[in-house]
Amino acid sequence: MKVTIRQKSGMQYLYADINVSAIRVKATLGITVKDGEFRPKSQTVKGKASSETNILISNMKTEIMELIRTLQRDGDLSKSSIKEGIVKLRESLTNPIEHSNEETYFYDYAKHHIERSKPTRKSGTLRQYGVSLRKIESYEKHKRLRLRFKDVNLDFYNSFVSYCTKDLDLCNNTIGTHIKNIKMWMNASKEDNLHTCTAHQSRSFQKIATPADTIYLNEEELHKIKTTIMPTECLDNVRDIFILACYTGVRIQDYHKLNNEHLINDGKLLKIRTEKTGIEVIIPLHTETKRILEKYNGTPRMISSAKFNEYIKDVCRIAGITELVKIGRTKGGKRIAIIKPKCDLVSSHCARRSFATNAYKAGLPTLSIMAITGHKTETVFLKYVRVSKEEHANLVSQHSFFIGKVG
Repeated sequence: MKVTIRQKSGMQYLYADINVSAIRVKATLGITVKDGEFRPKSQTVKGKASSETNILISNMKTEIMELIRTLQRDGDLSKSSIKEGIVKLRESLTNPIEHSNEETYFYDYAKHHIERSKPTRKSGTLRQYGVSLRKIESYEKHKRLRLRFKDVNLDFYNSFVSYCTKDLDLCNNTIGTHIKNIKMWMNASKEDNLHTCTAHQSRSFQKIATPADTIYLNEEELHKIKTTIMPTECLDNVRDIFILACYTGVRIQDYHKLNNEHLINDGKLLKIRTEKTGIEVIIPLHTETKRILEKYNGTPRMISSAKFNEYIKDVCRIAGITELVKIGRTKGGKRIAIIKPKCDLVSSHCARRSFATNAYKAGLPTLSIMAITGHKTETVFLKYVRVSKEEHANLVSQHSFFIGKVG
């Protein structure tokens, strides 16, 4: 892949000359530069407005390369898709960032970054960015200040974490997500040559994370759900989708791919490219998966994520998954215990945890399960395996080492 910024002789506009996978595209950037001020060798501008223009050129080049990588990953790379993507980039990136006294405020940059990320980031990521931005806005109002890049230091870190903990009563993991996004914006703005601050790179400026107590459904509980007659067609449909997920391990974003269109190897395997990571996974068909696909002629009926997470609690309640469960949460800086019926804690992601845990307990090799779930590291994967110390000890006790068998 090669992206070169050029200026046609005698013209003031800049354009990108793109060469990738035997595709050649030339696309204007919406940036004009006076004749003689553009330096082709360094692909930068000299003159009074050089600083802001060079940032814009650098951002555009970076985002074009990210656009191409995204198109390659999705198998959608073509001359027209590149041109369409650059048009969207041009609309978002050429909107100026607000300045005050030659400084860019952190909030303004973060807002601008979200806008320019729209062509290349997924909707869920953009929503997460937006939530973090609103927390920054509320913090600034609470403190009656406007953050500059140099203000995002360790004092700010401690103050922001305290505000989120004591004033907003947020969970540690939620605060950690906001810290992660703040660090990302500081790194991006530094790469854009808007500042030279490094406090956000300190080990003390770290993402907060507390292991969450989460649940899974064992095979006995899944059997209850499978065999319970649901009172409505809607709940019956939700139950079937949930069971599909429990035996494939996919995220809710990929539920719509659980159909005959993605079957390979004479219908024995499901081949899916995941929405979140773009990783291709191949999933062997469990007997339950086959049964449900046959029930819906290969195309189960999908509903919205919000409705699914609402109705699956009703499904589990009707199936009798109602034992009281005690879980811990770190909220407002304190570890608190919450006791709820298990059905009220079930959501779409519980299906993915159930798949990982039940497969692990059944003795499938960790790497084989990871190949199906798409996890890259065993450390991340094991967070999904909800096996208690007692269950783990019982599993290990069946090993030949403990029963005296000589290999």
